[in-house]
Amino acid sequence: MPHILNRRGEEISPLQGLFYRTLHLLESGIKPVFVFDGQAPALKQPVLARRAEAAAARRGASDPGTAETQWRRLREDCKTLLGYLGVPCVQAPSEAEATCAALAKSGLVWATATEDMDALAFGSPRLLRHLRVTGSGEVEEISLPHVLQRLDMTPEQFVDLCILLGCDYCGKVRGLGPKKALRLLRQHGSIEQLLQHLDPQSWAHFGHGWSSLGGTGCCHVRLLQKHPLPEHWDLAGARRLFLQPTVADVAQVTLEWRDPEPEALVQFLAHEKHMSEVRVRRRLDRWLETQRQEAEEQPEAPACERQPLLGEFFPASKRGHPREGPCTRSSTKRQKEMLAEEP
Repeated sequence: MPHILNRRGEEISPLQGLFYRTLHLLESGIKPVFVFDGQAPALKQPVLARRAEAAAARRGASDPGTAETQWRRLREDCKTLLGYLGVPCVQAPSEAEATCAALAKSGLVWATATEDMDALAFGSPRLLRHLRVTGSGEVEEISLPHVLQRLDMTPEQFVDLCILLGCDYCGKVRGLGPKKALRLLRQHGSIEQLLQHLDPQSWAHFGHGWSSLGGTGCCHVRLLQKHPLPEHWDLAGARRLFLQPTVADVAQVTLEWRDPEPEALVQFLAHEKHMSEVRVRRRLDRWLETQRQEAEEQPEAPACERQPLLGEFFPASKRGHPREGPCTRSSTKRQKEMLAEEP
């Protein structure tokens, strides 16, 4: 994303992008729900530290703490912007993708829209990627049930596969690519059984000892050299974060799309954040005019009138067709409007 600075030298590109993107979704008949990250798990701290250092370097911040402060301020600004647009937000207690998955599994929303594939490991039944304002307009839809069917795996085995290939909570097992990891998991059923096959010494650290392995033949020695486990590899912790994540209580979540507050929005974006007032008003007026036209047309429409499909707004890549594999493309079958998004 290009860096856009206001006249005070403050970066406003994320806020500006959220403004235009949200209006585009609303004009397309989509009702987005934005979910914000909460406290990251302890196992994710090494990854976050590296990201903070990189962000500080990109923005010229003297230390990662400064970048973290800037992102906290930006998060609150995004919530304010969405509030003036009348779009609901959900504050996740921990990982946003985990709460998105919980909302989707409960039926409060139809899909999780994010570029982070962890949403599938958290159990989101449907994932949408590339939901952009610009570009080709092609949305990629991935169905978790179809993925599991084609991979011939249980949800628990799918999580094990994600852990083996590396995730935010632990490093990957060196030398194991997707094909080999999938084959070994299918063959052995779980990481524990796979480790017993690959690395007897590491398996001993999991409490099973050497005696049950029947020795350490040359095959095991070669495998140990080819696939050493990462340092500080917390398998149980990573698996627990995926299968039993800390999420918002969906029973307490109320999703309400309110009427927008145009003047308050202009005051916030143009006068507080110093975005171009002309551009803000022009884009806002176009959206409000679209709303007005739709309101005039709706009263005469019968309740059973066909609603437009999501694929008519964004041509959907087809994913999960049984004949073509877990990552092939499938179209949306019926109108689905509510999406949970991780900003």
